[in-house]
Amino acid sequence: MPSSTFIDLRVNNAEQFKNSVTGTPNTKLFLVFGKVDPWANDASPNVSNSSMSTIYEIWDNMIGGKRILGGDISHVIPRHNWTSNTVYTAYDDKSTNLYSSNTIFYVMNSSYSVYKCIANNYGSASTIEPTSVNPSIVSTTGDGYSWKYMYTISDSEKIRFVTDSYIPVKNLTGDDGSLQWQVQNTAVSGAINSIVLTNSGNNYTNVSNIIITITGDGTSVSATPTVNTTTNTITNVIITNPGKNYTYANVQITDKGLGSNATARAIISPINGHGTNPVYELGGKNILIDAQLKYTENNILPVGNDFRQISILKDPYYYNTSIPAGNLAFIQALTLTCDGVGDFQNDEIIYQGSSFNQSTFMGRVVSWNSTTSKLLVINTKGTPTISQSIVGATSFTTRVATNYINGTLKKYSGRLLYVDNIQPITRASDQIEDFQILLRF
Repeated sequence: MPSSTFIDLRVNNAEQFKNSVTGTPNTKLFLVFGKVDPWANDASPNVSNSSMSTIYEIWDNMIGGKRILGGDISHVIPRHNWTSNTVYTAYDDKSTNLYSSNTIFYVMNSSYSVYKCIANNYGSASTIEPTSVNPSIVSTTGDGYSWKYMYTISDSEKIRFVTDSYIPVKNLTGDDGSLQWQVQNTAVSGAINSIVLTNSGNNYTNVSNIIITITGDGTSVSATPTVNTTTNTITNVIITNPGKNYTYANVQITDKGLGSNATARAIISPINGHGTNPVYELGGKNILIDAQLKYTENNILPVGNDFRQISILKDPYYYNTSIPAGNLAFIQALTLTCDGVGDFQNDEIIYQGSSFNQSTFMGRVVSWNSTTSKLLVINTKGTPTISQSIVGATSFTTRVATNYINGTLKKYSGRLLYVDNIQPITRASDQIEDFQILLRF
């Protein structure tokens, strides 16, 4: 049987994902990073995939991670900068393709304010940028376009969630002092903010003779016509009062003179009114995660080496437990303390045993601190033996293992939701790595 899936389902899925991090059940998400050894071609990393072998590799390559908090996540919608001489699609309650990729029914102006197009002057090009920030009205510009102000993107949101392709969108649940809160709370359910002529009619000579009658299940809507006295046709119907509580409305045009045949159709606002919930009204079905690795994260994460892989990990456990991990930052590399002389090299293989081929333990060096004698290694095979020599396969440095600490997380716990293989990024103590990850629902 024919069926339809509403955009609201996709928006709801995105909303549930976001709310799971910010509320109940309080999902723990982490940005994890790793892989110090090069791709076959570092300029063109291997294509990532979701195979089980990839999951094993991510864990083997994992250096550490950073908690993703609610403030790091935002609904986003495609970015449409208002551009002069562009025809924008007007909102229509009967539209079946409002959220298609080819339809642009909202814009962001040069001041980062977002507007929904209510009327487009019968398909004319927009030439005047919308600038009104009145939270309670639909404003009309001199080019015949009508716009509903929705919200303004804050400075902090600009930095974290505005990209070349997307802009943030949110629904407020409390007064944050912004105009958006007023927009949401002054929205009028079942308002009629636009009436579209479907036939201009003929023989309309005197606008004062024309009566616009709107009947439906709401109240208080009123409108007046404009007439072209050269063609004697009705050219527009202007809303003087949008009314409220309409779910259907019929428009009748009568004339005391000889005018006839003009017809029009009322456009009814979304449930609860324009601006009441921008996330659903504008189709916020995508999530943007802005995750940052800041410096050493209080001396938890290593610097001085590069990495080539980032992932999102959900609800892992602490090492050797069934306790959900909640650290703001963590190290997953194995930490060895080594006594002796000589320095290990980044990326080299270290091992224990009579020879490399007869090794009982091996791993790849992430970092070596000669001051603390701490050696971080990933891609480990086997378990280190205390009081046994550790040999660098490249540097030939030999030191004795005196202690080791396993990674923070229980290996293979939780769920990996995302992976991206990237060109190498070298971490530094004065550097922030900012990753913007788009999740499509």
